[in-house]
Amino acid sequence: MEEGGHGRQKHFHRADLLHGKCEDAPSIVEAVQFHGVRTTKGDALLQEVSELYKSSNVDELVKNCHLAAKHLQEVGLMENASALIDTAPSKNGYIVNFVVREPKSFTLGAKIGMSTQGDADMSMHAARHSFNGRGEVADASYTYTVKGDHSFNISMSKPLLGWQRYSGIASSLSRSFAYLPWNKANLEENSLVLAYNNNYWGRKILQQIRLNAIWRTLMATKESAFAVREHAGHTLKVSAEHEYSFDSRDRPILASRGIVVKMGQELAGAFGIGDAAFVRHQLDIQAAAPLFSKFFLAASFHAKRMESMGENELHLLDRVYLGGQSDLRGFMLNSIGTRVDNSCLGGGCAVAGAVHLYRPLFPADSLFAHAFIASGSVASVRARNIVRDLVESQRISVGAGITFVFKNILRLELNYVQALKKTSNDSFNRGFHFGAGINFM
Repeated sequence: MEEGGHGRQKHFHRADLLHGKCEDAPSIVEAVQFHGVRTTKGDALLQEVSELYKSSNVDELVKNCHLAAKHLQEVGLMENASALIDTAPSKNGYIVNFVVREPKSFTLGAKIGMSTQGDADMSMHAARHSFNGRGEVADASYTYTVKGDHSFNISMSKPLLGWQRYSGIASSLSRSFAYLPWNKANLEENSLVLAYNNNYWGRKILQQIRLNAIWRTLMATKESAFAVREHAGHTLKVSAEHEYSFDSRDRPILASRGIVVKMGQELAGAFGIGDAAFVRHQLDIQAAAPLFSKFFLAASFHAKRMESMGENELHLLDRVYLGGQSDLRGFMLNSIGTRVDNSCLGGGCAVAGAVHLYRPLFPADSLFAHAFIASGSVASVRARNIVRDLVESQRISVGAGITFVFKNILRLELNYVQALKKTSNDSFNRGFHFGAGINFM
């Protein structure tokens, strides 16, 4: 905020020095000005700052200016935004100046990373930012893994602007080719996805709605079991998804306190559209709490149920699977479920849980000692008593190792894992296992 009159040098104070101390100082916002704007449309800026004119005192004005500058960056209109409050000639009058830097109109890049299956991958992407001056983003990317999987994706997103409004719409068109080691088959997908998202209650509650149209081609290989070959060929999945999530964690990838709850449903094949016809219900819960001597405890729960709505059995691609470094560590990826020969056929219901104990090492915000116990089971799609199947087919693994979090965008794990309970035909390897990804149970 500025002090000083005409002909004198202006002095600005930090907002935290004034906030909470100027409730009795009335304010009238006479103008809001932007410095550094090149392509952003005026109507978009007006939607973002219109609430400033309703500020009745200086304290409220300082708070609202901070919120507006923060929101301009978070919705993608600006890369950087700072608010400066200047006095106006009139009594109790103020002028708000936003010094901004717009995002680069075009970005191009390449990176080497790790897929959720632990495979090294390389991706290239190009993006056009705010191409219509209202925070829109058009993005194209290509990803290739060392095992030969590859995908191409074109997406567009647009924020729905307004005072402290966190919602948006998006669409994507993609084509992917991948090898499914648990089915010993290849999968080709062409998909169109339309999405809407909205945030509530201080961005702690997120609502997501997606409409999917996916043309899938499952291609058997020489190793595929006959039960897999029965599902080979073309299928069309047209579905609607709805998900609510509540998140109060202190960090998204490895939280030391807080809870996240996600509840989702998916309906496929409504009104006879498409080959896939099912209802999916899913619940995911993760919670963490600090203990003594810098230790903290984390627990996760996952439940998923697929119900076929048609006369045919659930397609192999629509079934539930467990196993891998992101849930039941030590078991091979998606290997838990009904098995025929060397292939896993998944199931109709899955339940899993895990308890973890962490202690920070050095650096304390990135490297952690880690011990865990995890359990899970998958019930057959033909199960007559789902609860009994889940109890009788339970698997348990324990382990210890280290976890590394890279800038809150990637989690790496190296654990020594031992099975406490498994079946004779499970694909389990005792020893050291490496995992990489974002979502871990």
